[in-house]
Amino acid sequence: MRVAEEREDKFEVDADWVMPQVMRLAPNGGRIDEEVRRLESIYFDTPGEGLRLFGVTLRRCIGGSGMGWQLKVPSDNAPIELQSGRRNTKVPPALARSVEGLLTGESIDPVARVVTTRTVYRVLDADGQLVLEIADDQVESAPPDGGAAPRSWREVEAELGPAGMKKDLKRARKLLLRAGATPGVRTKLDRALGPISSSSHDSVAESGTIGELVSSYLGAQCDVLARNDVGLRTGAPVVHKTRVAARRLRSTLRVFGDVVDSGPAQQLNDELAWYAELLGEVRDREVLYDRLSTLVAELPAEQVRGPVEAEITKTLATEQDNATQLLNDAMRTPRYQHLMQLLRGWKSAPPLTDAAESKGTTGVKYVKEAKHNADRRLRKAGEDIERLHGARKAAKRVRYAAELVEPADSRMKGIARHATDLQTLLGEHQDALVAADFLATISAASDSGFTYGVLIANELKRAADIRESLRN
Repeated sequence: MRVAEEREDKFEVDADWVMPQVMRLAPNGGRIDEEVRRLESIYFDTPGEGLRLFGVTLRRCIGGSGMGWQLKVPSDNAPIELQSGRRNTKVPPALARSVEGLLTGESIDPVARVVTTRTVYRVLDADGQLVLEIADDQVESAPPDGGAAPRSWREVEAELGPAGMKKDLKRARKLLLRAGATPGVRTKLDRALGPISSSSHDSVAESGTIGELVSSYLGAQCDVLARNDVGLRTGAPVVHKTRVAARRLRSTLRVFGDVVDSGPAQQLNDELAWYAELLGEVRDREVLYDRLSTLVAELPAEQVRGPVEAEITKTLATEQDNATQLLNDAMRTPRYQHLMQLLRGWKSAPPLTDAAESKGTTGVKYVKEAKHNADRRLRKAGEDIERLHGARKAAKRVRYAAELVEPADSRMKGIARHATDLQTLLGEHQDALVAADFLATISAASDSGFTYGVLIANELKRAADIRESLRN
């Protein structure tokens, strides 16, 4: 299985749209190669549309240079595409394992057949290397059994080649927009099948309401958790982002508690707490390793006595392997399958209350209340370690709430920034104490007590300095 990061822009165009002069995109000494290809793809999904709901697509490509199987997963920067060159009609085992979590026990079957007549303009540099590929697609889709009238449309894609840079894609985007192309976000499968019947937020939250803001934010976190399920199963470094998405979901359920139905919200919160703890056991070891590796490297040579770094690395590697195994085992349980089913429901139709009908600007009061609670926790914390940790969690809730409301009130951006700064400071305090505790434990079985003592003293001083700064 190969992994590729796509760097492309999609556009929707009318049937009579005219392609602009692509030669303008060629670098000095470059050229344009043009060819016509016929592509056929069979798309797969579950009866409950468990892949498409989260923007994930699985297809078998027939014909063309890309024959085989492709699994495309959206991500922050660019879609990630997992590719298998297998040409049989059954989903390759590696890709089947990758989407196992999204199936929630359902079968995966063909849902659409898409045939594309593609006119390709390959923008090459002076050395013949691919800079850009502009694809003008005439598309026709139908159910895999051909039992309904086909749909047809036209779309354009601009994709960076190995020799291309971001500025080349920007130039292509500018050229196509000036020619009347419209930025497109729908996949070919979405255009083939139409809207997902159960995923219209318009049916549960009116535009401009706090319900719309909450639904959108919740849906975005559900997307992260579902898409990163694929990443976790394929070894991608997404533990931290997945854990943060779980935190954002739980925080939203708490801060905006009267906007969502309390029963389903409690059920989701319980499952997220279980999952987040598993993720945290893995992530905490990652953070601790990075921190201690840096601290040991920064010590003067005369203060490093014995194999301290090797001992730390071995201990944390063992603990992380065990935590990762527990996470992997949990992701194969009925309980995890239930969590993914809950995410489907909250993504497609979150259970909102009458309070969701209030204007979006009323979200400010939720942010103010969260900020008041965080400020009160910080004032009362003093030197108490547990209370300071609670203040950190409260600061996170302020940050996430402000992020949610920002589309309705731009002032929330400043509040989110301030909360992030406080969260970072308190996080450094907590990390220093955790590191000191870990070092004290591991030093008991080591002959390098001097170096461990230095590291522990340094970490405790960092924590004390932060507490002092909070009093000023």
